[in-house]
Amino acid sequence: MITIELPVPAYIYSYLHTMYGPNYEVKTTDNFGIMILGILEKKSIQYHSVSFNKRNTKKYVINLSISVFEKHGCYITEQHVYRISKLLDYNFRYNLFTYAIVNKEFFSIEYKRTINALLKFYNIEESELQYSTIRKDFNRKKKEIEKKIVKDNFYFFKK
Repeated sequence: MITIELPVPAYIYSYLHTMYGPNYEVKTTDNFGIMILGILEKKSIQYHSVSFNKRNTKKYVINLSISVFEKHGCYITEQHVYRISKLLDYNFRYNLFTYAIVNKEFFSIEYKRTINALLKFYNIEESELQYSTIRKDFNRKKKEIEKKIVKDNFYFFKK
């Protein structure tokens, strides 16, 4: 078994722990496993210096079986680990913001209520990710996400 210790912010660690348990074994049948294998897959590689954010204080353990490793062939560099961490953060925020927008549009549930409920569901403490921080990011990205949602589901929205 190959083990990757993925440095992530505390709130992403809480999210992953809630979704996948304390350790994750890569599978080719779920979106998380497919994403990891896609990033680690052998291909021409360029090495770049990366620096992890100081918020990445937790290590989430990802296990990759030798058979999966041999079948897909992988490179595991610091840059790959960094990409996985960044992609997880992006996906977490995008999904959180999408839920908030859809709940507001369809059920008239305030953004704050949806965001706080999902943070609670994923066991993310205020000390890990403050509501004011996530709300500022939400406000910056809301219009862009709304455009994507409306474009893909135009008949559901009353815009």
